[in-house]
Amino acid sequence: MRRGRATGGHRTPGGNRRTEPQPAPTAHVGWADLSAVEQSALKRMNRGPYPDLDPALLARLLEFGLATERPQGIGISRAGRELVIEALLHAREGHDARGERQDIT
Repeated sequence: MRRGRATGGHRTPGGNRRTEPQPAPTAHVGWADLSAVEQSALKRMNRGPYPDLDPALLARLLEFGLATERPQGIGISRAGRELVIEALLHAREGHDARGERQDIT
């Protein structure tokens, strides 16, 4: 006797379970944890496709969950975009990379 419904995935017409793509696990990485090259690459990816991205750098960003594979190619992940935006806003407000207020005088 069946009780309730199975959870997860959708069924295809043939009855096989189709799995949905899962987001890459993200390591908690702060802007200050990234090298200047990694920071620049993320900023560049935030503006659009970056076909000339170094494969080793891409592998590192994928490992951190800051980049993601999409059908149209590699792109910045939600976590990567949030990190870039946060860093840009902090810089605009006069904070340093650790989020501490800088004395601009």
